[in-house]
Order: sequence, then structure tokens, then C-alpha cells
Amino acid sequence: MSDFATALDQIRRHSDGLLADAVDMLRQLVRETCAALSAAEGSILIPREGRNELEFFVSINPALDGSKLTVACDSSVSGFVYLTRQALAKIKPDSLGSTTVDEVAKTQTEFLLAVPIVDDDRVYGVATFVNRIGDKADVPFSAQDLLDAQAYGEIYSTAMKLYRQIEAGTAMTRRELADHSDALGLTDCSDVAEDYDSSRWIPAQVADTISGLPVRQQSLMLKISELVASHYGDGGDGRESNEYDF
Repeated sequence: MSDFATALDQIRRHSDGLLADAVDMLRQLVRETCAALSAAEGSILIPREGRNELEFFVSINPALDGSKLTVACDSSVSGFVYLTRQALAKIKPDSLGSTTVDEVAKTQTEFLLAVPIVDDDRVYGVATFVNRIGDKADVPFSAQDLLDAQAYGEIYSTAMKLYRQIEAGTAMTRRELADHSDALGLTDCSDVAEDYDSSRWIPAQVADTISGLPVRQQSLMLKISELVASHYGDGGDGRESNEYDF
């Protein structure tokens, strides 16, 4: 590998590491919240783009963590919480979503606490906490647990925004690396340029706007930003768009 390719690959690996660290941060937040709530398991679910479903993003249950297992919004407690922004505590939840998750997670949901991850007018997803541990193993989640979980959900929204900003920054970094790779004739440097078309430099100010959008809209915004940059140099004012929920 040439020195140029080594330099590009170092940047790629570092940016990928930042993204992985952000996911680990979210997972650790869930783990610490479970300890505070005496919950046996916890997860963060996010909306599946273009579909009326939520998918498991991070979880302290290995079978669910990163599995992208989905539950329908119209037939699950998590979906109801996402659509209504109303936190719920349930005993032996009877829903198609809970049954499907229990089968994959190899567990039996006795107690479920689900809260929206919400900030102002945007819902980033849903945090769920399942069953109890220790002295509270047979005790349902209380009203105070519900209030505490809601507060954690609001904190999670900041963590999710940070993750999305890093995700958008990583995508733009990959595009720039692909551009450098093409300019240097490093066509065999697939680890750097894979799945990223050569493109113009994208101003960093648009990252905040892009980070809150679904993946499809992120791609569109990247293309628009490239067009703006080609005509106005450092175009983009960095204002957040609220047209779409995450």
C-alpha cells in the first residue's frame, strides 16, 4: 500500500472508530440506566426508514444488539410509545411485538417500561427496559421508575443527536477520502473508497442539518450540498431542518 493510501486509510479507520465509539456510548448509557432502574435488560429502538416499524439499534441483550429486528408500530408497545410520545409501564404485555422479541431474545417479558427518546418536536426512537433484578425481581416498574425513565429518555436524545452528527461527519469524510483516492489514482484502494462515489467537498456546516434526517434524505442533502458548494464555495448555513422526524 502506498504512503498516500496509508494516510487515507488511517483517516478512514479513525472516523469509523469514532462512529463505533458513539454506538458503544449509547449501549453503555442503556446499561447504566438498567442498573439505576433495577431492570434486567434495556434497548434503544429507532424508526425503520420508509416503514411503519421500529428496529433494535443497541441493546444489552446480545441477541437483540445490532440485530435490526423490527416490530410494527401498530402492533407493539414500543410503536405506541413512539407514535404517541407517551411513556408506558406494562405487566405481561400482550402484543405481537413482545411475542416476536421474546422469541429472538429467548426471554419472557414480565414487566416492560417504554419511554420516547424525545427532544422538543423530534422523536429519535424509544428506550425499553424489561423485567427486574435483585430485590425488585418480582416488583413491577413503579410510577417513580416511569418518571426516572422519561428523564433518561430526554438525556438519550442528546446522545442520539451526537451519534447522528458523528454519523453524518463520517459519511462526509468517506466521500472526501474517495475523492482524494480518485484524484491520486488509487483505484485499488477499496477500503477507502468502497460504496462512496467521487464528489466535491461538502462544507462541515451542513452536518447539523443532515444529521437529523433519515438516511434517504441525508443522501439527498449531501447531493444538494455538493451542488451548492460547486457554485458558492462554502455554502450552507447549518440551520436545523424540522421537516422530517428522524
